[in-house]
Amino acid sequence: MSVIIGLDGYTLPGQFVLKELCIIYPNDEYNHFLLKKPDGYLSDLAKKTVRYTTEHLSNLSYEDGDVPYSLIPDILDKVKDLRIFTYSDVAVKFLQRFLPTTSIENVQIQGYQMPDQLPDPKCFRSHNPRYC
Repeated sequence: MSVIIGLDGYTLPGQFVLKELCIIYPNDEYNHFLLKKPDGYLSDLAKKTVRYTTEHLSNLSYEDGDVPYSLIPDILDKVKDLRIFTYSDVAVKFLQRFLPTTSIENVQIQGYQMPDQLPDPKCFRSHNPRYC
């Protein structure tokens, strides 16, 4: 069986901070997680990146979230024996940190391109539908 995993967050100097994780199963069921900010300090440059991303791209606040960041390994452990499809090298590298022996494929390499227009999002927050 395979799943699609979508990630959203902040690409900061030297790290990717995950804020939103969605696992989509073949029967169209899904698990959606909005993560609390991780423990630790953000540099001034990282704060600028987060602010820009929030204001101009995803409207995903660094302060939002209800799932502790520390639960990422437990969440991903549930799909470790499945084939995973995701989009972007950043997503593949992030997932491989937690799932080093799992088959993770970047559909971008297979020629998939993100659509130029998407339907209105049916999620719980107001933002550019490109990032839903």
